Amino acid sequence: MKRCSVILNGIKGFHPAYFAMVMATGIMSIAFEAMAFPGIAKALFILNLIFYLTLCTILAVRIIFFQPDLMADLRTLQRAVLFLTFVVGTNTIGMQFVIFQQSTVEAILLWLVALAGWLGCLYFIALDFIAMRGKPLHEIVNGATLLIVVSTVSISLLAVRLLADAEIYTGYAYLIAGSFWALGCVLYLLIVTILIYRLFFRQFELGEWEAPYWICMGAAAIIVLAGTELVMHMFVLPGWEGIAGIILCMTVVAWSMGTLWTPYLLIMDIRKFTRVGIAASAPLWIKTFPWLRLAFGRQYHAYDPPAWSRVFPMGMYTACTLSLAKVTNFGLFAMIPQYWGWFALLVWSVTLIGMLRAVIFIIPD
Repeated sequence: MKRCSVILNGIKGFHPAYFAMVMATGIMSIAFEAMAFPGIAKALFILNLIFYLTLCTILAVRIIFFQPDLMADLRTLQRAVLFLTFVVGTNTIGMQFVIFQQSTVEAILLWLVALAGWLGCLYFIALDFIAMRGKPLHEIVNGATLLIVVSTVSISLLAVRLLADAEIYTGYAYLIAGSFWALGCVLYLLIVTILIYRLFFRQFELGEWEAPYWICMGAAAIIVLAGTELVMHMFVLPGWEGIAGIILCMTVVAWSMGTLWTPYLLIMDIRKFTRVGIAASAPLWIKTFPWLRLAFGRQYHAYDPPAWSRVFPMGMYTACTLSLAKVTNFGLFAMIPQYWGWFALLVWSVTLIGMLRAVIFIIPD
């Protein structure tokens, strides 16, 4: 009885950021397929299907039996934006179906579900922004707000892959897909400008640092991946060569922006894990690899569901850099993921251990 009560309470308070686990595992799978490690890629694909079906079941139960709590989340901006992880996770699963199963029908259905989810989430997010219009933007916007960008671009990314897989080369179709990508670029510039002001020009305490700030890099990375997909397929459209060239230039700029964010994000993570919640000097195991706090330790265990928001950008940077190398034939782009990808997989692993540990400990024997 007690076990049942704990499970129901867990579903009632289900954290929408858990779908970032699907985002992270999916993009790691896609990245390792591009790195020519099909065994790892397919294992992650199967695992991600389990994650996605489990989380969708929990979400469905919550919608049916705990609708007031769900609506309360959707009416709170900081929680509402996290539901966009469902949109990105669904599109990521769709990409995996296309890549690993060549299952266009399933991918189309997933894209339609994601599109409906995107529209629904943006409706509530817009209402939440209106309700908070009296507050300064830099106090409202945080790293998770960039999920608006990631979800918008993910609609374009899967759409382009589906068009290519179906061998549809109609200008109007690519114009619509490209419009989502362009909208994501504009939204990224607007939101990241506010975040730069918040992080560098206002008082920002180390304790305020959270994993979703990694989306500053991850949003740029998905813009790169979707941009390279557009470039690869738009060059075959008569008269679109010039537009494809512009998109390629914008994609390289976006990759540069994402790359410039990376050292800062790593440093802030290291500072947070080695200082916050530690009274004296950090133990040697934390100093050796600070992200181990996500998985291990009693006093220093630091996992929470938004931690997956760190892994998705790492995997996305791997995948987008490999895709950019393919488009540009620039060797340096191909070298970076061979090291970064394994680092991302290690962070994914310790985050998974941390999640399993958190779930096991909240369910009594």
